[in-house]
Amino acid sequence: MNIEICTPNSATTKDKGDLLEKLCKKMLEAQNYLVTEEVRKTGSELDLLCEHKVSGKKIYVECKAYRDKKIDAPIIRQLFGTVVFENYSEGWLIGTSEFSKDAKGFCEELPSRPLGDRIVVYSSTDIVESLQASKIISSIPREHLEQHLDINSIGEWFLLITTFGNFWVSTILSAGIPTNAVCYYAKTGVLVEDQELLDNIASTDSSLSKLDFSKIINTKKEMKPLFDSQIEVVEVQRGEDWNDYRPARPQDFVGRTKDIQEIFDFFKKIRTNEINTRIFAITGNSGLGKSSLIITLSEKAKNRHQKQKLFLYAIDVRAAKSPEYIYSALLKTLQEAQIKGFGDPTIKLQITNVNHPLESESIAKYLNSLERSKQLVVLVFDQFEELFSKPELFELFNNATNILLDAASLKTNLCIGFAWKTDSTTHSEHPAYFFWHRLSDYRIVRKLNPFSVRESNAVINKFEEAIGEKVHSDLRHNLIVSSQGYPWLLKKLCIHLHEKILSGQKQEELLENKLDISSLFASDLEELNPNEVRALKFIAQRAPVDLVDTIDTCGEDVVTNLLHKRLIIKSGIRLNIYWDIFREYILTESIPIISLRYLPSNDFLAIWNVAQHLTGTPISIPELEIKTNLSDGTIQNIGTDLLTFGIAVRENSQYSLSEEILATGNSMESILSLMREKFKKHIITLSLKDLPNGTNITLAFFIDLMKSIYSNNDYADKTWRYYAIRMCKWLEITGFLSRSIETYTWFYKDIGSVKTSVSNVRRQQSSFFIPRNSPQLTINIYNELKGKKISEYKNGSSNAKAVEIFKRYNLVDDDNKIRDVEDIESYLYDAISNELSIQETILIKKLYSGTKKLTASFVGQLLRDKHDIKWAEGTVEYAGKKLNSWASWYENFDL
Repeated sequence: MNIEICTPNSATTKDKGDLLEKLCKKMLEAQNYLVTEEVRKTGSELDLLCEHKVSGKKIYVECKAYRDKKIDAPIIRQLFGTVVFENYSEGWLIGTSEFSKDAKGFCEELPSRPLGDRIVVYSSTDIVESLQASKIISSIPREHLEQHLDINSIGEWFLLITTFGNFWVSTILSAGIPTNAVCYYAKTGVLVEDQELLDNIASTDSSLSKLDFSKIINTKKEMKPLFDSQIEVVEVQRGEDWNDYRPARPQDFVGRTKDIQEIFDFFKKIRTNEINTRIFAITGNSGLGKSSLIITLSEKAKNRHQKQKLFLYAIDVRAAKSPEYIYSALLKTLQEAQIKGFGDPTIKLQITNVNHPLESESIAKYLNSLERSKQLVVLVFDQFEELFSKPELFELFNNATNILLDAASLKTNLCIGFAWKTDSTTHSEHPAYFFWHRLSDYRIVRKLNPFSVRESNAVINKFEEAIGEKVHSDLRHNLIVSSQGYPWLLKKLCIHLHEKILSGQKQEELLENKLDISSLFASDLEELNPNEVRALKFIAQRAPVDLVDTIDTCGEDVVTNLLHKRLIIKSGIRLNIYWDIFREYILTESIPIISLRYLPSNDFLAIWNVAQHLTGTPISIPELEIKTNLSDGTIQNIGTDLLTFGIAVRENSQYSLSEEILATGNSMESILSLMREKFKKHIITLSLKDLPNGTNITLAFFIDLMKSIYSNNDYADKTWRYYAIRMCKWLEITGFLSRSIETYTWFYKDIGSVKTSVSNVRRQQSSFFIPRNSPQLTINIYNELKGKKISEYKNGSSNAKAVEIFKRYNLVDDDNKIRDVEDIESYLYDAISNELSIQETILIKKLYSGTKKLTASFVGQLLRDKHDIKWAEGTVEYAGKKLNSWASWYENFDL
């Protein structure tokens, strides 16, 4: 039984409290009690002291008329304590709200507890029976209503206590969903036919206020027919082929293996009753493939291992036009599950409880049958943010909230999921904001991150299958770098290239094209006629928009053309732009910031070492090897950084400067400025922007930040540390971080320009010199070459390494000859007395003397971390070994 205390929306808390007091006093007076004192009075709570007119027995009465929560066990325990402490004869709890499971259990235990007989609990059913026994209200006028309406269309009954009087109200179902309300005077059971009074009842804050209170019964012989058409519920659509912009077909879906496994493990735990949670959320920014993942989950639920255990139905929220859509979606899901052999097929499913749909009698029975058969039904709402994006859908959002909270509370074999776009804007005062946090204890969350390189490669493999040829390695590289792990962007770029290939262009020609998403969107619009562009803007401004309204405004042919070109999609009778990002471009001519996620593999000087040799004319890797003295692999590694940051372009394994650098000039300053612009959009920089200027950032904080951003990467702790130090160094020289006086501590402050001068960059990043020959070998080669002119020695040879050391210590004169010094050993001893790298190694050897830790790798790691040097793991051990040999020679030199 449902009892509600209802007042007009303009009413005060006192008005609601007065109605509650009036109801309680009628109950108490009917049992010969007189209210002697009001202890507390609010809109939904009332505490009274009463005395029996004959016996003088004093009782303490608590009245609860909650709407959005149940009466819980602590309320009854508190009443019990008050009665015992104050020594009242009895304590009464009069509750119009439902009781929680714990509260019901406590009430059942009361008779067996000491003094438990002093607590009297009145549920809503008990209240109604008491009022009926006292002739204050009539019995429910079911028979009268059943004379005029099909019994299957009659929903649940409510007793409304209003400022306009007390009324019996029944919900009327259309296609199993409450749509109308029929009212009777509670005192007499007579039908209310005064439309003005019906409108007044509808204007109160009752949970039925969204139903239609118009008269549908005029006399016993006449009846206004109900609108009884099933609301169309639309499943999440999938693409028809690989290059369809809609969510991917399961056979085209790649990646997300861990997410899929975690979600299905969650489903299994629900079926086996190992977990209380019944809600899951799939979150992530636009275009990360939430809808595609939902379709893949639905498909997997149909395989032979799951099809008798799990039924998953995914609903597109964008098709909603009325508040009934959510309840219709629930009903449709359960009905489809019945057809597939889930639960009791004989139950006629109806939603009769408008506030708690899962507690409707037929729904509750069906969910119990699912539990007995250990089957699980999953309802997923895709595009969930649409529910709070428009004011007209707000009641629909409330209905969805009812279902989610019911599922969380009842813990049945119904699981509710929803896809939530995390880059949508929700004001902190919006109910959706509170809803998200309210559900935090009742849900699991799978946050989708951008694709890894491996997942991006898998997408391109699908692309290769579609075009029937292998993708050029440089083109594949460009696609991965340009898409930055965003599935929507990678798919758009692949579709664009597919169209170019179909038009006759060769892959080699496409390498010269700039993969710029804004230009691709602009190209899409340029191919449309003016009427189609106007229609797109009309749909974008109102999306999701009614199909008929759009045809009336824009014309059927125009709408058909846009559907055929796949620039718009149809969900039921609603139209939308095919991608949120394209919709934003149509409205603003801009796209969301595509954050850079790439971690540079090299420091600035390594990049400059290659970049300084580039011009507008392509140069090959072998030529760069000669100019830089670097190996093929190292140049390609640096080349990836050059391409990602837009410093260079690559074609046929040849590098040349990008247009941006050619326009500004190839200098350290221009390259650093370009890289600063790139780092402005880096995901780490954007994360740091949320911090107040001047916030201290420790290395540990930075590592944790990187681990949360790159959660798919399972690096060792020392690797995270290495990447973190390198990134801090980059953010430092590009003007986003400043060093603190504490070791490995920075503070965030965007100074608006490149902070570090070129000379400082050179000094910071080249101060550590590693002699690549041992001291004795260097001395031997010197004795062989002194007085001779330097020849062209093979890169990496012992002689070449020795000449590097000679140049470092001024042993090569202006004529390129090896200087002849009298005592080379003493000369080198004096020279390396000022060599920072060797002196620092000597200090480490002294500090860790006698420990087993003093390996070459350990020495190298300490030097790298202390001085923020960019060394790969292999270089760490190599540097430690070489510097240790020079340090030992220095310490053992006999002066």
